[in-house]
Amino acid sequence: MRIQKVGIALLLLLLLSGCASMSAAPPEKTEEDELSIAALFQTENGDTLNGSAACFTTEANSGHCQVDSEGVASVSGLPRSGELLLTLFDPQQEVQGAMTLFFDQGAVIDATTDQDGVGHITVRNDTSEVALIFILTEDGTLQCTLWLERTVPPNTDHPQKGA
Repeated sequence: MRIQKVGIALLLLLLLSGCASMSAAPPEKTEEDELSIAALFQTENGDTLNGSAACFTTEANSGHCQVDSEGVASVSGLPRSGELLLTLFDPQQEVQGAMTLFFDQGAVIDATTDQDGVGHITVRNDTSEVALIFILTEDGTLQCTLWLERTVPPNTDHPQKGA
């Protein structure tokens, strides 16, 4: 009889501990879950889009960053996977261009724009920062590609916190 009581007590304890872990909050995001981007904004002719502002919007957040005099903007805190909307504004706060970006993880780092104008960016699991070029076309669409001449140095302080 005593063995049955101990067995029932252990079973209840096991069930209660299982229920408690089910109601636990999901783990918080860490810096390893986030991505930083150094972005160069330019026209098809290669002219920089200095004075512009870039807005990176996810389902949950949005962040604005100013494009500097060299056409560069840095943003951190972006998701490593999922959808993001990039909107580029001119100095008068008029929309210059916009594009949807899809982030995914893979074996190589890559950035392309498909025929529908959607950007696809692949990052490696060990990558926390990526450098991209966004080109504003004459019809107001944006295209993205890797910024191969620039490597983002590790531990760079990013002045803007993004989405």
